[in-house]
Amino acid sequence: MSDLVEHCLECRVVKIFQKNLSLPNQKMLIWPTPFKAIFFTLLAGPILAQSDSPTVIVDVNSLPIWEAKGELGASAFFGNTSQFAVTTALSGEADTGLLNLTGRAAFAYGESANKQGETVMSKRAWEVTSDVDFEAGSAFKGFLLGKIESAYEKKIGLRYNMGAGGKYEREFQGMETEFSFALLAEKTIPLEEELFLIERKMVGKWSAGFAFAKELRDGRLTIESDISMEPELKRFSSLTLSSRQSVSLQLSQSIAIQFSFVDSYDSGAQARGARSNNDGQIFFSLVSTFQ
Repeated sequence: MSDLVEHCLECRVVKIFQKNLSLPNQKMLIWPTPFKAIFFTLLAGPILAQSDSPTVIVDVNSLPIWEAKGELGASAFFGNTSQFAVTTALSGEADTGLLNLTGRAAFAYGESANKQGETVMSKRAWEVTSDVDFEAGSAFKGFLLGKIESAYEKKIGLRYNMGAGGKYEREFQGMETEFSFALLAEKTIPLEEELFLIERKMVGKWSAGFAFAKELRDGRLTIESDISMEPELKRFSSLTLSSRQSVSLQLSQSIAIQFSFVDSYDSGAQARGARSNNDGQIFFSLVSTFQ
């Protein structure tokens, strides 16, 4: 490579010098060998250095893999009791190899008719959740989690918890399954604290969860289920239970429609002034995925 570049440069420079510096009727310019060697070494050096420089290769597999989803849903019931609710959510996931980061923010609002036929607010809730998974093998993972929420229908002014645990993931008969267990520290501030003598305190909880997802019809149809239970360490009867069952139909690579049944139970809701400890809703949603 060096001999070829030197030879090409020598021929080109000699021609230039012969054209511009030669006297009329003078023969081809002849350079002394020592000067020629020095000149072409200086001229070809930078080019040879560039040609021999290492090539930087970017490993695309080392880049984080991320995905984001936006949801907009609604439900309506008419008849003896008129009810309407709308929900929206934004979730995201990023896999860096060692860590898997997930987060979700959701908001729901609903109205219903009372016995007098008046429309009143019956639902207003929001929540923000975040999980950090640590790869500990092909099936086992450790994770940290945190959640903060507020719910008018459950008379929760503010509730926040955080904790750590482990999960086991396995594919079983075409289904992706997940079992999780964690220890939590949680605190609840009632919405109408001055009306109910409820002691504010941090309580310890343990959390158990099960989730699965199965794709059908070449991935166009997806069935998902997520169930979790969080009882207090000292009082098993004081607990929260939540479940979400959904069926999604993929319309395109990034758009899907989803039918969801969401149910949550809080054993202390009525003690805080709520009408019921249980709250359930059926939603029809439009889901958009970005990658």
